[in-house]
Amino acid sequence: EDQEVQAVLNYLEMKATELALKFKQPRRRYLEQFLLGSVPHRRKRNKTSAWHAFLHFKGAGKYLLTFYNGRSNIVDLVKDKAEYHSLKKAEKETLIKEFNQVKASASQRPPTITARSRAAECARSFQFVKEELDALKQRVGVEAIVFMVRGVSDFAMAPKAFFSSAAAEQFVRLYLRKDIAQLATEFESTILANGVILSLLLVSLALTQFTGELTGDAKASVEFMHYEDCVVQRYLVKLVGWNHPQWVNPSDLKGGIDALEKVAEALSKGTCRFVKITQDEVEERQRRIAAGEKLTPELEPPVP
Repeated sequence: EDQEVQAVLNYLEMKATELALKFKQPRRRYLEQFLLGSVPHRRKRNKTSAWHAFLHFKGAGKYLLTFYNGRSNIVDLVKDKAEYHSLKKAEKETLIKEFNQVKASASQRPPTITARSRAAECARSFQFVKEELDALKQRVGVEAIVFMVRGVSDFAMAPKAFFSSAAAEQFVRLYLRKDIAQLATEFESTILANGVILSLLLVSLALTQFTGELTGDAKASVEFMHYEDCVVQRYLVKLVGWNHPQWVNPSDLKGGIDALEKVAEALSKGTCRFVKITQDEVEERQRRIAAGEKLTPELEPPVP
């Protein structure tokens, strides 16, 4: 069975290529027409029936007059149609209306996006790009080089490269003098590095903004090396919610972009922020520091 299905799919792909060349249209256009050919027939069955609405709410426990072993059993529901046939026309129309609302809310619910689904979507889209460029090359004789890399670090995807011909690939090797894998990796690193720079800016700007808002001094800044003297004692504030195991300049934080994004997110949400303290608290801090205790922000208790 699988072999015959694959043979049909191969035939459709071949015919899509032939039509694309003949009519100078994108190959994907014909593939979509082949796949969507049965849509009109499916649409005819999209109208909600009162029976299906009744089964839905019956199974969910709504409009339930009797229980089977403590819960609705769909097999028993289907067999016992007496309750459904006893419904009046207005009651059936109400069922249909409410069931349509349930279906509409489900269709409007945003899909669950995982790292795996994002990687799979990237792979599918990249395959479509390759097919379109192949078809375009056949129609008008163009060449192309395409690289795809992840722009964020929260999902894993190997760099992807496409060359419309061996000559295009040789161009990279001979004129750019780069191995393909090396070039793709360097491209990815450069893109991710821009994310690091952006996160650094967000952290620095947020810290400066919070300090200025609390102190009333627009020129106030965070002194990482002299935090206690130049920030806590000078402005009577302290930083809480710092979610990195180090208290250093953001450019020196270990952990790469993941760590920076975590700090930037905490600052943007307000779980990491400066809070006002009293002079008594400052003096208590000085006594504890003089006794050998360390009170930098990474040791502060988390914000509840």
